[in-house]
Amino acid sequence: AAPKPEYAPGARKVLADEVAKPFLDEIQAATASLEAGQRPKLVGLLANSDPAAAKYAEWTGRTFKRDGLDFEVRQVEGDDLEKALEEANRDSTVHGIMIYYPVFGERPCFNGGSFDDSLRDSVSLCKDVEGLCHFYRRTLYRNQ
Repeated sequence: AAPKPEYAPGARKVLADEVAKPFLDEIQAATASLEAGQRPKLVGLLANSDPAAAKYAEWTGRTFKRDGLDFEVRQVEGDDLEKALEEANRDSTVHGIMIYYPVFGERPCFNGGSFDDSLRDSVSLCKDVEGLCHFYRRTLYRNQ
């Protein structure tokens, strides 16, 4: 059997659910007062056949539904992903975008780096919920 952990006097183990609960309650209360079509919507772009990516998209959808947020998976072929991303960037009903990587892996891109890197940098700054675009990576690197 594993040894029992020792805690400092007065310390206790804090579970993530306990920390998250007040935030989830606040989100659920705020979204409950919104009508359909007014709730924030995340679009997930799925352009690969990776079962883990599909499972991630499924769980994202379940979590959004639980919290009263809108989530839409747009399954596209890899060659159509850039166009689908541009459409989501321009769609005013979309508030956030995520791409389920890897799509192209290390396939080189004409503008340098990989095609997946190029896609990360093409997500609108205002809709990049994962913070993977160049602006956010640079800001993190500069500790701003």
